[in-house]
Amino acid sequence: MGLISFLNSMNQNTQLAVLLTLQAVRRDNKQRFSLVEEDGELLIRANQGHSITTVESDKLLKPILSPEEAPVCVHGTYKKNLESILASGLKRMNRLHVHFSCGLPTDGEVISGMRRDVNVLIFLDIKKALEDGIAFYISDNKVILTEGVDGVVPVDYFQKIESWPSRQPIPF
Repeated sequence: MGLISFLNSMNQNTQLAVLLTLQAVRRDNKQRFSLVEEDGELLIRANQGHSITTVESDKLLKPILSPEEAPVCVHGTYKKNLESILASGLKRMNRLHVHFSCGLPTDGEVISGMRRDVNVLIFLDIKKALEDGIAFYISDNKVILTEGVDGVVPVDYFQKIESWPSRQPIPF
């Protein structure tokens, strides 16, 4: 059944709800969702941010196999969180992955992976992390994701830390 015949089988309120949902998916400026057609059905899939434990990263995401595939891997956070992060690493919290951006908040091509109001940038040594067997993935909207080591990216893999937007080094 195509989308038009599917919509025609619904009442007007349901049609409007479906169309508004599709429009929201397509217009999301961070591209958090994808429309996927599977077995003739149109599905909405989260590109990242999964908290459902049955999601299999290697089936939904593209693995990063070399550091050249992610020349910039940066996590944005806030000064108030830095002491805790330096004590215990970057944690995935209630998600499946720790999220990284493939660029800085002002880079035109970066659409997701970091909040715009962060004031600390943590750059990851992705080469070292990959060499040590930590798996990384990239989502359809270019967010770099990792489950880390038991849900944590240890401080040992931090390359540098900078304040944002001044880009002043922060010792760690």
